[in-house]
Amino acid sequence: MVIISCSMIGFIIAGYYQKRLQILKSLQATISMLETEINYGHSPLPEALRNIVQKGDKEVSKLFLNTMKYISDGSGYTADEAWEKALKGFIFDSNLNNEDIKILTNFGKYLGATDLQDQIKNIKMTLTRLHQQETAAVEEKQKNEKMWKYLGVLSGIMVFLLLC
Repeated sequence: MVIISCSMIGFIIAGYYQKRLQILKSLQATISMLETEINYGHSPLPEALRNIVQKGDKEVSKLFLNTMKYISDGSGYTADEAWEKALKGFIFDSNLNNEDIKILTNFGKYLGATDLQDQIKNIKMTLTRLHQQETAAVEEKQKNEKMWKYLGVLSGIMVFLLLC
C-alpha cells in the first residue's frame, strides 16, 4: 500500500508537466481561432469570443467564455478587465507557470483596446511567445516527468523497506 501511494504521488506530480503542455497547445489553437474571427470574419470581440468558445477545447474555452460573459453582462467591464477577471479564475486549475500567466495577462491588456491591425499584431506576438513556452514545456516534461515517476516508486520502496 505504501509503494502504491508513493508511486501515485509521483505520477500525479509528473502529470502536471503533461497538463501544462496540453493547455499551452490548446491556448495557441484557440487564440489562433480568435485571430481568424477578428481578421477575416471582422467579428466584434464578444461575437468572436462566442464563436471560438463553441469550437475550442472545453477547458481553455472556459477562459474565453467567462471573458465574453463579463463583457456582455452589462456590468461595464472593458475587454481588458473582463480578460483579467476570467484569467484569475482560469489560472487556479490550469498548471500554468508565472511566465505563461504573464504572457496571457499582457495579451489581455490590448484585447479590444486597439485597431484591427494592432489586435492582429498582439495576437501574433502572443502566439509566438506561447509557442516558445510550449517548446520549453516539452523540454521540462522530458527532463522531469520520468524523474518524478521513478522518484515516487523508489521512495515507496524505500519507505516499505524502512518499515519492514
